[in-house]
Amino acid sequence: MSIRTLESAILAEAKKVTDNKKLRLKDIMEWRTTKIKTHPNEKLYYLPDIGVHIAVKEQSRKKK
Repeated sequence: MSIRTLESAILAEAKKVTDNKKLRLKDIMEWRTTKIKTHPNEKLYYLPDIGVHIAVKEQSRKKK
């Protein structure tokens, strides 16, 4: 699996978990298989299907 394929899978699941269909890959500040430390203006999520933790910019979480 290439990094591009992995990032596409992370983005697809992140859109479902965050309930934000407009989420972009550049809105995901960080992704890891271990826990992430929180930073200002970021929201943390866990993607259970892939087993990855992500940090998303707070202003990018706006719903449709």
